[in-house]
Amino acid sequence: MFRLFVICVLATGIKALTEEQIQLMNSLHAECQGQTGVSEDVINQAKAGEFPQDNALKCYMKCVFDEVGIIGDDGKLDIEGALAILPEEMKDVATPVVVKCDTQAGSDICDAIFNTLKCYWDTDKRAFFLP
Repeated sequence: MFRLFVICVLATGIKALTEEQIQLMNSLHAECQGQTGVSEDVINQAKAGEFPQDNALKCYMKCVFDEVGIIGDDGKLDIEGALAILPEEMKDVATPVVVKCDTQAGSDICDAIFNTLKCYWDTDKRAFFLP
């Protein structure tokens, strides 16, 4: 269900979300925020391109990737899975970013996903998404 949500969000853009898509985004956000305890302020900083070294934020980002099913059993980003859920109109922008960034090194899986999403932002912020 969350894969479908991510596809819908990427396909429609944040300003054109339906009520159902908003509910799905809120569910994903609530699930991952509940698991990690990250504050809204810290999430909003990341959405704005500021990446505080906050362990709860790092694990929130990992939770989002986990919930959409793009973390493999080895703890690394499933590149093929991530590319497969991209809508056609996002592939030109996001594919080179996802391939370039792959899974960045980190001290643990949360840190690695944090570094990966930071790489997305640094490479092309249009490929960055965080609910």
